[in-house]
Amino acid sequence: MSRFGIRNRLKKLLDGGPAEIVRHAVTYDLPDGTVQVVRAEEGYNLLMASQELPSPISTGRRAGGPCPDGGCGLCRVEVTDQTGLSGMTDRERQTIEAHVRGEPHEGREREPGPPANELTRLSCYCRINAPGGRVRVIELFDYGSISGDPDGT
Repeated sequence: MSRFGIRNRLKKLLDGGPAEIVRHAVTYDLPDGTVQVVRAEEGYNLLMASQELPSPISTGRRAGGPCPDGGCGLCRVEVTDQTGLSGMTDRERQTIEAHVRGEPHEGREREPGPPANELTRLSCYCRINAPGGRVRVIELFDYGSISGDPDGT
């Protein structure tokens, strides 16, 4: 269970006794062609739920995980079935557009991102509310990118 699940469980316990954890199935189509179904807690976003995959969704960040302000636009996925998933917010749409245009983020310049289409979503914004969502993952996190070199330098 992630830190988010622990926080939610503690909050519900403090507010009035044991709480039932509701989980919903979401299907991830991985870059290698395999399909994986994850049962994620209601309210989790697709990025958090992807921690159950062999490797989570890539965020393009060196150490993985989301950016602090949700504005990097690097955790892109394609939602092929919106069933049970939250709709796109204005903030998410603006973040995708800023990334496509290559606007600076966190004070750093960046190259323009790939064009978006009607299926493009950011996994850190897209919440799981009910069963049925299906997501095509564009890139998984590469654990080798943070392992360091064999000489330890």
